[in-house]
Amino acid sequence: MSAYADTLNGATLQSWSPTVLNSPGTGPYWNNLSGEGPLHNIGSCLTGTGNCQIANPPGALSYYGNGTAAPFNMSFTSSGTAQEVSLLGVFTTQTGVTPLGTDYFGWYTYNNGVVTMNPLLNSTEAIGSYSTFLPTGNYGFYLENVQSPGTSYTANYFWFTDSGLDYTSGPGAPPTDGLQHFSIFGGTNGTFYLGLEDTPAPSGDFDYNDMVIELQPVPEPSSFALMAGGVGLLSLLFRVVFRSNSQNGEDGNNRAYQQK
Repeated sequence: MSAYADTLNGATLQSWSPTVLNSPGTGPYWNNLSGEGPLHNIGSCLTGTGNCQIANPPGALSYYGNGTAAPFNMSFTSSGTAQEVSLLGVFTTQTGVTPLGTDYFGWYTYNNGVVTMNPLLNSTEAIGSYSTFLPTGNYGFYLENVQSPGTSYTANYFWFTDSGLDYTSGPGAPPTDGLQHFSIFGGTNGTFYLGLEDTPAPSGDFDYNDMVIELQPVPEPSSFALMAGGVGLLSLLFRVVFRSNSQNGEDGNNRAYQQK
């Protein structure tokens, strides 16, 4: 397959052992006691343990960090290849059920003080939903958490892989917590796994599995043609996924705001 991996900046790969999952609060910054149980953070999802189950868990992949600390700013540099994000898991109450809220995941660019957000997936979609996009230059990912929509306590939290861009809006929104709400793991063949935390401190448990996302490059059309020819057709495995009819965020449109 001909596809080029994007490059992650702002952190280095760190190894970890599944044994740390028995001692939440030690080791990697994402290894915290979950509201759903002690063995239910993103590390459990990746290793297929505890109560956090995703399809085909990849194992204890190295994560991007600064020692045991969370990176302040993680960004990607585009290789010019289309990317695909797949929804592997949702372990949060923010799934669109009244009166709770919804999580919206997407990618963003930051240029000349302006953040432009492009929605991709949300927490109400079926596991296996996916979306493709073609980033350019440097880009990152964001998570919008809308809590208690339509009430006097409505709060919109916007968390970015560059946590310096985080902001909140709505009558019930307190200041941001200044923490990194993303954990990123390096897979094979240009694949990354992302674990997201949707709720601010101190109410958030920081288990980083509220949404679990797989990011991978999309093979170029010529590669598909090669795979489909000759004996390659006999060994081609087709993946069944669900695609939402509306690949959108809260309002289905790109959003931009001026960073002050």
